[in-house]
Amino acid sequence: MGDSVRKGERLLVGEGMAVWAADKPGGLVLEFADEAVCEVACRIQQLLERHAVPTGFVERLGSRILLARRLELLPVEVVIEAAPGQVDVAFRAGGRTLDRAEAESLLTPDRLERIEDLAAHAARSLRAHLSLRGIAHLRARLRFGLTEDGACLLQVVNPLECELGSTDMRQVAELLGG
Repeated sequence: MGDSVRKGERLLVGEGMAVWAADKPGGLVLEFADEAVCEVACRIQQLLERHAVPTGFVERLGSRILLARRLELLPVEVVIEAAPGQVDVAFRAGGRTLDRAEAESLLTPDRLERIEDLAAHAARSLRAHLSLRGIAHLRARLRFGLTEDGACLLQVVNPLECELGSTDMRQVAELLGG
């Protein structure tokens, strides 16, 4: 890991990754169990940045480590599915799918609309990129959060929570390109 950022307290262990506090104010260290998964996560964030989807991604620090902005996570996660000519956005909380009224009750209508727009834009951007490489359908679980100044950002996407044309992360990294 780079000299400028060090891991602090472990905050969370998720699918194939751990999240640590960073000694850099407002930062988190995401440590992936596998280099290929980290590479895919990094490429997804870079692709989304090129398509003007604001994320919490800051930089890659090592072969398995990313630095991300600390976000106050919102209580709703989003599942996106994209196929030719179609993008579906579903809201989930507590392990179940929410209807629009339930999702609005957990967020504000404006924030829900912003998240829905960002999620659909992310889905279209990823699918358009992957479709050039023969992948017609994708599915991903996304989480959003707020910065200290209230900006809504997409949290760093964990590729292990996505279906991106292959379960082989090295192949997915090739599909996402550099």
